[in-house]
Amino acid sequence: MTNPKDWQAGVTGRVAEAVRRFREERGMSAQDVAAACAELGYPIARSIIANLENGRRSSVDVAEVLVLAKVLDVPPVALLVPVGETGEIEVLPGRMISTDEALQWVCGDLPLDYEPANDTVEERFEEVRKHRQMMYGLQKAISRTEEYRRGAALSRDMPTREHNSKLVAQFDEMISDMSLAIQDLRAEMRAKGIHPPTLPPALAHLDYVETEDAWVHVSEAPADAPGVRPPTDEEVTDPAGVYNRPPKRIFE
Repeated sequence: MTNPKDWQAGVTGRVAEAVRRFREERGMSAQDVAAACAELGYPIARSIIANLENGRRSSVDVAEVLVLAKVLDVPPVALLVPVGETGEIEVLPGRMISTDEALQWVCGDLPLDYEPANDTVEERFEEVRKHRQMMYGLQKAISRTEEYRRGAALSRDMPTREHNSKLVAQFDEMISDMSLAIQDLRAEMRAKGIHPPTLPPALAHLDYVETEDAWVHVSEAPADAPGVRPPTDEEVTDPAGVYNRPPKRIFE
């Protein structure tokens, strides 16, 4: 069971990271944000914002989230759910779900435990919608990675170069995880008789799976190859199972 305080700290950390990211994207300092909060009628001191971003605060209240969202010109949900930044989050203590599912729950679009009936038009729409959201997140992550990669290559300032290089490594790992998640989803769709949407040329490699001899397209792969169908219980629980393969890198 997840420690409640650890979960609370994780939620606060997500809000803090989002505040820092959006603040920097808008070219605002912590003092600028503090001043804007005061103008809205709910002062949040610069030191509080700095402590939040630096991880020295273990909680953030609803009023702060609403005011900060307005100041940063983003919907409040953007501070709570890092859509496009990571594949899944611990939405409740010990409960990991995709950021897309979390977004729908927080926005009131779907119940948290929503499951469409099997073999229905509703299920097909749900699977395709999920695929579209995951692809959007992956493409956004790839775009961000390339920005940081260029920043690392062009910057003459060593701290900036090191910071961008660190972000590139983090995003590369995220991209690998997201790529595997999309491969798994496409395999699950095929197992249900749902034809996955066509991949854009730059991501066509996601339909290639590893066999004993080489990487081949799913249409040419054996039926028991990882990525062609959902993993068995044995593969999920066995750390040496073929499904626990190393992530295929997108960038070399």
